Amino acid sequence: MFTAFIMICSMSIADGCMELRDVRGPYEARSVCKERVDEMVHSMIPVIPPDSDIKWKCVHNPIQNPGVNT
Repeated sequence: MFTAFIMICSMSIADGCMELRDVRGPYEARSVCKERVDEMVHSMIPVIPPDSDIKWKCVHNPIQNPGVNT
C-alpha cells in the first residue's frame, strides 16, 4: 500500500515548506499513487507560489485494515 505526499517549498511560504498528505489513499500500486500525486499538484497550481520547488513521494506502508482505494 502507498500513501501520496507532496512538499511545496518557496520563499513565499512562512515556514519555507509545506507538506501535504493525501486523505483518499492508500493505494495498492505505486503507479496509482503517482497518478494521485499528479492530481494533487494540478489542483494546487492556482495557490502555489511561482518560485516553488515541488517534491513528491509515495510512501510504502503495510495495510492493517481491509479496504483499498484503487
